[in-house]
Amino acid sequence: MARLVAVCRDGEEEFPFEKRQIPLYIDDTLTMVMEFSDNMLNLDGHQINGAQLKQFVQQHGMLKQQDLNIAMMVTSREVFSALSQLVPCVGCRRSVERLFSQLVESGNPALEPLSVGPTGVLSVTRACMTDAKKLFTLFYVHGSKLNETIDAIPKSKKNKRCQLHSLDTHKPKPLGGCWMDVWELMSQECRDEVVLIDSSCLLETLETYLRKHRFCTDCKNKVLRAYNILIGELDCSKEKGYCAALYEGLRCCPHERHIHVCCETDFIAHLLGRAEPEFAGGYERRERHAKTIDIAQEEVLTCLGIHLYERLHRIWQKLRAEEQTWQMLFYLGIDALRKSFEMAIEKVQGISRLEQLCEELSEEERVRELKQEKKRQKRKNRRKNKCACEISTPLQTPGETTKVQEEETSEPVENSCKDCGTMEDANGRVEVIVTNESTSCTCPGSENLLGSPKTKKGMYTVAEKYLANSEIKL
Repeated sequence: MARLVAVCRDGEEEFPFEKRQIPLYIDDTLTMVMEFSDNMLNLDGHQINGAQLKQFVQQHGMLKQQDLNIAMMVTSREVFSALSQLVPCVGCRRSVERLFSQLVESGNPALEPLSVGPTGVLSVTRACMTDAKKLFTLFYVHGSKLNETIDAIPKSKKNKRCQLHSLDTHKPKPLGGCWMDVWELMSQECRDEVVLIDSSCLLETLETYLRKHRFCTDCKNKVLRAYNILIGELDCSKEKGYCAALYEGLRCCPHERHIHVCCETDFIAHLLGRAEPEFAGGYERRERHAKTIDIAQEEVLTCLGIHLYERLHRIWQKLRAEEQTWQMLFYLGIDALRKSFEMAIEKVQGISRLEQLCEELSEEERVRELKQEKKRQKRKNRRKNKCACEISTPLQTPGETTKVQEEETSEPVENSCKDCGTMEDANGRVEVIVTNESTSCTCPGSENLLGSPKTKKGMYTVAEKYLANSEIKL
């Protein structure tokens, strides 16, 4: 987590911000400086995949210095476009845009090794740009934390706001470890500034407390007198029943109207313990009166604890929100620069990763179609072989045998007469299949056909076929 290292006493414009330092606005009277540690962005102490680093170094060497400078620049529009797509919380988006605009105006090195120019262009430092190993660590080690950081932010299901930008966050919560967490992250200068209480702010808290618990007029006056003793406007020696031990650890500056509270952790914890019932929802079972000045002093101490706790809670909330904003802007910037670098490499190589993916998919599709075609061809060949086997070895019946013989005998027929059924084969033999007396035969020499030798041969042939068929049937 970021630390609070200093206080902007003369305004943000005059403070000399160092690398990874940004101002943290608390209220109208207090602005602190928060700093992100170097260990968080160490570019040298990470385990790196050797093969990926080797490939990145080769790609880094492919770019000329001018091309590398152009690739390492992205506009605010690109960053904000990714912001609107990846971050659902409107409060986070506005905070990132506000921080980016603030860095454009101030020029502070808050995102080191990233830098923001006066024209709104995001880039990296030259030392990181020329070192391929550092650039690889920035892109693929730190840059990989973008989605992890965004997913880890708790969000409301109702309006998609994160907890730090929801309305419920601004309400004081019961005492817990949050004040101790932020107290440990403060430098001594910041602690001294936090426990420096403005008298008018304490008076506002005191009046709200008196109205809330409906103190009677006499008791209210007693509490106000105890407050005036604390700020030095009344002499405590003239007050009967005043207990100096109750105000031990508190020191007032009447001219500056300040109250200095002892910044020891145990004293702060004791003071905040007095205010714990106010935030826990329960109160001590006693009448809310202050008949004596010492009881009025305790009521003033309770109000002082309430005011101090509200201030620490506000600092804790601002610190967490600004840290979350800085991380999102930093990782979004790295992601945008990485994409710009990869696009420059693709332009040099002459082929995009999308085209490579399309080619790989097309090659897989071609291989798949070739396999399917081979399977279809195998099934087709198997079907042909099966049909050929069935045709080559059929079981023939006597009727089928006779039919085949008749077809074989009728194949060499060349000439036939439609009326008499006379057929003449290539050897000159004539077969009379049908004799129809009612029709006139047009065959040449039909009147001598029965008496010719060819006719007799044809008749013998018919008789032989008849006897052969009879024998088969028997």
